Parts: sequence; structure tokens; C-alpha cells
Amino acid sequence: LSTSVTGNAQAFGFSITVTVTFGVVDAAEGHPTRLDLLGFAMAAVAAFSLLNLVVYQLIDRDRDSATRQRALLIATATDFLAIAAAVGIAFGATALVHGWAAWLLTPFLAGLVYVLVQSVELAVGRGEVDDT
Repeated sequence: LSTSVTGNAQAFGFSITVTVTFGVVDAAEGHPTRLDLLGFAMAAVAAFSLLNLVVYQLIDRDRDSATRQRALLIATATDFLAIAAAVGIAFGATALVHGWAAWLLTPFLAGLVYVLVQSVELAVGRGEVDDT
């Protein structure tokens, strides 16, 4: 339980933050367009990606213990790809299905695509680290 709670605390906090932030912007600015939604998603990940790149540059490249961490940082710095793919699938799914099917199929497909693209990014990140 401790590992689960501590391992997910930051993601849980960010999830709540970005969800409520979306609600705040939606309430202030009105119904978002698809481009607004894509921009919101990309902006939400931009801070993490920027910080990951900074940390990656600060890691001592000669330390073997940092190899796994560098792979993770490289992969998460490319979260734009995974999020863009997931949001793209969400747009596509809602164009094809409606009603309850959209509510069930859209998050399922978006989650599936996000995890699959993230897996590829992690593999690429590990490959980049192995090449250094």
C-alpha cells in the first residue's frame, strides 16, 4: 500500500490539478474547440518536459546509477508524442461513436494509445542511454 500510494501521489496530484485547471479555463472561456483541447493538453505536459530536459542535462553522465533515470527522463521529455496520439484517438473516437459508446470507448482507446506510445518512448530512451 505504501509503495502504491507514494508511487502514485505525484501523478494523482497532477491529474487533479490539470482536471480542475481545465474546468477553470472552460468556465472562464466557454466551450473549447478541438484545437483548444489539443493546445491545453500540450501545454499541460510542457512544464514536465522542460523540467525533465533540465534534469537530464544536470545528471552526471559518468554515473552508472543514473542510467535508468536518464532513460526515464528522455522518455518523459517526449510525452508530447504520447499525449498527442491519445488526444488524436479521442478526437477520432468521438467523431465515430456517440452516446454511452463514446463515454466508454474514448477513454479506453486514449489510455491504450497513451500507454503504447509511452512504452515505445521508454524503449527509445533506454536505447539513447545505452548509446552514450
